[in-house]
Amino acid sequence: MLVAKNIKDLMDARQMDAAKLARAAKINPTGIYDILSGKSQSPKVVTLAKIAKGLRVPLAALFETATDLELKSDILALLERMPAPQRELLLRTAQAWIEETE
Repeated sequence: MLVAKNIKDLMDARQMDAAKLARAAKINPTGIYDILSGKSQSPKVVTLAKIAKGLRVPLAALFETATDLELKSDILALLERMPAPQRELLLRTAQAWIEETE
């Protein structure tokens, strides 16, 4: 149900209904309705990838928890408030830290 909820939330954020998403994803609207209603509890990855593309999000966004989304939102809000030089320095530092820990 997490995937269905995330699809519904993303549709709402983009003011899309199932028919509009189906056109954007180039799939049958019934597939969207079945996922949203819970009738299709194990949709194919190919179908989900098309839906993600239609929503203009990475496939992983359909599987994120509310905590993940809130964290990303908080990080983006913080970055938007930072002056460009500090934002760039922070991003470079984070990249270096990630590379060092891999």
